[in-house]
Amino acid sequence: MRQPLCRRSTGFTLVELLVVIAIIATLIGLLLPAVQSAREAARRSACQNNCKQIGLAAVGFSQARKFLPPGVNLPLSNGSGAIASTNALVTSGKVKAPPFKDQFGSWLEYLFPFMEQQPLYDQLDFSQREYANCSSPSSPGAQAIANLICPSDHVPSKVIQYTNYYFGVQSYFGNAGTRSWYVANASFDGVLQINSAVKLSRVIDGLSKTVFAGERHSLDPRFLNSSGGEELPNRRGWAWANYNAGQDLFCGGAVPINFKLPFTAKSGDPAADDRLNAFGSGHSGGCSMVFLDGSVRFLTLESTADLKTFALYLRPDDGQVIESQQ
Repeated sequence: MRQPLCRRSTGFTLVELLVVIAIIATLIGLLLPAVQSAREAARRSACQNNCKQIGLAAVGFSQARKFLPPGVNLPLSNGSGAIASTNALVTSGKVKAPPFKDQFGSWLEYLFPFMEQQPLYDQLDFSQREYANCSSPSSPGAQAIANLICPSDHVPSKVIQYTNYYFGVQSYFGNAGTRSWYVANASFDGVLQINSAVKLSRVIDGLSKTVFAGERHSLDPRFLNSSGGEELPNRRGWAWANYNAGQDLFCGGAVPINFKLPFTAKSGDPAADDRLNAFGSGHSGGCSMVFLDGSVRFLTLESTADLKTFALYLRPDDGQVIESQQ
């Protein structure tokens, strides 16, 4: 009698299934770094394009006005947010009369007409300090502008709420020089400061070797507010324009690029002030910087040993020209 043929199972055994899963996991592990690297390369390219737009806008402004925009333009008065004529910075000559009389404005706002933001610029009220432009989420100063935000920055929210006011954030900060903050201790040797109006003829160290602006990475879990929450992402806003706006608009060379707090600090602590000075980025190894000729370069000066060189990029007229690019 003929025996029936035995059918062979075509399913996977448990061992075979585990082997397939292990192979897939290995392939994913090999591919993931490459995918992440490609994504970061794209983010870095987008950031550098943002910087390029800022650089071209700065060139356009300087050609039209014959000077660079003020870092923050403030009236000399006793009004709220202004700077008093009796302030030591004024009497010492560090702060002069504003280039735009009776206006409150930031360097970013003044660049808007040169970076395809004329409609937003036209909505801004420069006759009053920043709160006039930031009274609601729909106010002009509350708008998040894509070209002002680095894709690799730490942005918990694109709009900051401060009491009853709202501010669109930015990732790019002006070069205020060797030290940008605290305001009373600022060096005032960069190209952007309170009521600055730097003419390009003053930049004797070279437009291609002097920084106009750069990135600041707003991730630092040790920078806390009075309630113990993260605070650094709240210290920015392109529409800030008052006496204390330096912490929101400027960085400097008091610390190296990508400086992070070594211990917990709160607003007003010397270490927190240092962190507010820090250029940096979410990109590995340095940050993108915009130069006065409109060019963009990635600087890697991350060590305290680099501070002397870094300062040369930030001061426009110290007579010490950088021969080799970093």
